[in-house]
Amino acid sequence: MEEKQFSNIHISHQAEKMRQFCTFRIDRHLFGVDILDVKEIIDEIFITKIHHSQDEILGFINVRGHVHLVLDLRRLLNFEIKEIDEASRIILFTSKVGESFGILVDLIEQMIEVNEKQIEFHKQDENTIMGVDQKRFNMLELGACKLEQGLVIILEAKKFLEVIKNN
Repeated sequence: MEEKQFSNIHISHQAEKMRQFCTFRIDRHLFGVDILDVKEIIDEIFITKIHHSQDEILGFINVRGHVHLVLDLRRLLNFEIKEIDEASRIILFTSKVGESFGILVDLIEQMIEVNEKQIEFHKQDENTIMGVDQKRFNMLELGACKLEQGLVIILEAKKFLEVIKNN
């Protein structure tokens, strides 16, 4: 925050806090994760299945000698299952988000930059009675932002593994 003083008047200029998000689609819905959490986006998808694992875990992917767990975001968010196609991508996250992992998405959109004031942050209410799927979604959702291209639901990348462990 920058403050200037002119005689007895204080003028405060608060810098607009901008946030950048990597956006993607699951079904027709637009989602985003903080760009600072994204390590890279993989377009060549060769997943090694893990037998007897939870449905939300697709398996492992080897990227330049490093093995990453891959989660199926469609299953995490309770969408209908869809086959991997040429538009499918895996978003890998940085180590600060959690163990080496990524999520499978239907389609990568664009990087967007929004003023933090445009984001309506989600407030979790522990007392609300809801189904398992709604609790999972509420745990993953950071907030939402209305843009020209539609509503962007912002997900908290750090919560993906937590949701799997609590399943």
